[in-house]
Amino acid sequence: MVVKQNRGRKRYILFTHSVSTTRNQVNRFLNDKCKELNGKIRLKLMKYDSKRGIIRVDHKLAKQAREIMNRNDTEMKIQTVRTSGTLKGLEKE
Repeated sequence: MVVKQNRGRKRYILFTHSVSTTRNQVNRFLNDKCKELNGKIRLKLMKYDSKRGIIRVDHKLAKQAREIMNRNDTEMKIQTVRTSGTLKGLEKE
């Protein structure tokens, strides 16, 4: 097994959101919330549709990313569903 030292391990987080948001609004919201932590969490919005979305984060920071997304004080009403090490694992659901 090869250790991914250069690239690092990633986690994919499946989340649901309020219907009235666009991809750009969700992406901007998540990036703004991550900047509050001095840019420690780098994430990428991988997939997005009318009900769900998937973001990619570093495996060491996945817990912090879930905590940020699950805060109830947000207008986006983002709720995490599941975390996986592969996209294929999340697409089954």
